[in-house]
Amino acid sequence: MKTRGKCRKLQILWFAIVLTFGGTATTESLAASLKQQVVVKDNVVRLADLFHDAGRHGERVVLQSPDPGRRMVLNAKWLYRTARSFRLKWKPLSAMDHVVVERATHHISTEQIQETLGAGIRSELELSDRFEIDLDNRLLQMYLPGEALPTVQIETLRIDRQTNRFSAIVVGAGGKHRGSRITVTGKYYRIIDVPVLVRRMSSKEIIGAKDIRLVTRRADKVDMNALRDVSELIGMSPLRTLSAERPVKRSEIRTPVLVEKGSIVTMIFRTDRMVLSAQGKALQDGSKGDTIRVLNAKTHKVIDGTVVNSGTVTVSPLGRLASR
Repeated sequence: MKTRGKCRKLQILWFAIVLTFGGTATTESLAASLKQQVVVKDNVVRLADLFHDAGRHGERVVLQSPDPGRRMVLNAKWLYRTARSFRLKWKPLSAMDHVVVERATHHISTEQIQETLGAGIRSELELSDRFEIDLDNRLLQMYLPGEALPTVQIETLRIDRQTNRFSAIVVGAGGKHRGSRITVTGKYYRIIDVPVLVRRMSSKEIIGAKDIRLVTRRADKVDMNALRDVSELIGMSPLRTLSAERPVKRSEIRTPVLVEKGSIVTMIFRTDRMVLSAQGKALQDGSKGDTIRVLNAKTHKVIDGTVVNSGTVTVSPLGRLASR
C-alpha cells in the first residue's frame, strides 16, 4: 500500500513539473511572425517593430529609422539574418518576404510655408496692404518627425524692397532632424480688389449692381487707369462693347445715352410765364447734361439743346443757333 501511495505522489509531482516547465518551454518556443507595414515614432527601429512575439529582445535597436517623409524596405535576407542573431524562431516563406518601414511624419504644405512667410514679411515691412507670395519653387514642402510639433518658423529673412524679392531659412519644430530646414526664395506682390463686369455688355446697356463683382488682382497687373470703386461703374454705360471679367478703364465708359443720333426729340422752351414745346431731330448722341445739336423740324434751323432725360432736351428762349 505504501509503495502504491508513493507512486501516486511521484505521478502528481511529475505532472506538476510538466505543467510548470513544459508550459514555459512552449511559450519561449513560440514562432515569431513578421509584420508587413511598420510606422515608427522614433529615430530608431526595434526588433518588436518588425516581429510579433519578439520575446525578451523586443526592445533591442536593429537600425536607424528613415528620415521623415521617407520609407525603407527590408528584404527577406536581412530579416532572416536579424532574426537569427536574436535567436527568433522565424524563417522567410519566400525570397519575396519583406517589411516596409515608414517614419511617423507631419507634412508641412506649401500653403503653410507661405502663410508663415507672409506673416514674417508683413511684420518686417510693417505693411498694412494685402499681398501675395510667389515662391520660386511652387512644389516646396517639408516633412517633420511625428514626435515634433507640426509647425514651422522663420530663422532668417532677407528682403530687397526695390525688387520685392526675399530669401528665408524656414525651420521646423524638429530642427535637429535632417530635411526640416529649408531655404525659400521668391517675390511678394501687393494685391487689390477691382470691379469687373460679370457679363459682356453693349453700349446701349446701363451697368447695374448685379452686373458687377469684385475680383482680387495683383496691383502691378492692373492698369493705372482702371476703376477701383464699384460706385464709379453703377449707372454708367460702356462707350463700346466691353468683355466680362476684366478691369474697366475710365475711358471705356460714359453716362448713359438718353438721346440717340437721328432720333426724334421733344424740345422744351421755358420762360417765367410759359412753356412751349416743339419737335426736332437729334444730330448726335447725348447723355444727361450734354449739349447736343438739334434740327428744328419746322424752321429747319440747327440749335443747341441740353439733354434732360430720354428723348427730351431744353433750349433757351432765344433758341441759340448751333455753330456749324
